[in-house]
Amino acid sequence: MTNRIYILSLFTIALVSFTTQNGPLVKDSTEISIKDSTEEVVIQVSGLVVTGDSLTPLPFATVYRSRDARGTMTDENGFFSLPTLEGDTLQFSSTGYVTRHAVINEGGDKNRISIVQAMSRDTVMISDAFIYPWPSRERFRQEFLALGLQNGDLSLSQGVDPFDVYDRLINVGMDGQAASTEVLRQMSLEMHYGGIQPTNILNPVAWARFIQALKNGDLSN
Repeated sequence: MTNRIYILSLFTIALVSFTTQNGPLVKDSTEISIKDSTEEVVIQVSGLVVTGDSLTPLPFATVYRSRDARGTMTDENGFFSLPTLEGDTLQFSSTGYVTRHAVINEGGDKNRISIVQAMSRDTVMISDAFIYPWPSRERFRQEFLALGLQNGDLSLSQGVDPFDVYDRLINVGMDGQAASTEVLRQMSLEMHYGGIQPTNILNPVAWARFIQALKNGDLSN
């Protein structure tokens, strides 16, 4: 009798110790169902974003998950890769194109799927604009005078003497481009006479000017 009580006590202690370390032998069915229903499946989505008319890869398009607004951008070849959960909605957007959505229903083989998303161009329609001519010259004169333009600029331009402006421009020195052009012109002239200025002793025009100066008394002191 004493041995049975002793063995029963040891069995009870061992059972309590095992339950404490490993949890209950039989789990609640409600807990199991909740855990199974909340298990999330990660799906790796990869693919290309192309234009709908020519199937040209669309670089730098935005691809993100609608539930948390997190995603990525396509590279220069229109390729993207993004981890998602089963049931997520992917949003594709790019400037000048209509925004598209794709729902990820199942992961396929090894929870990896590949898609090709075509984007159609977004055409913005504006209201019609009608351009009408003035009905008459009198109406144009009336509308032009109603602008209230100041005549100060006209008076200022009329007060400028063009001859005075010309005299002032003569005294203005040459800029860099003009000076360079003048140097090149002088070098071109010197190439014809070897760099030495020709003498005018046999120049008939110079002799005619000299004789005329003597007659006029320009050379007398």
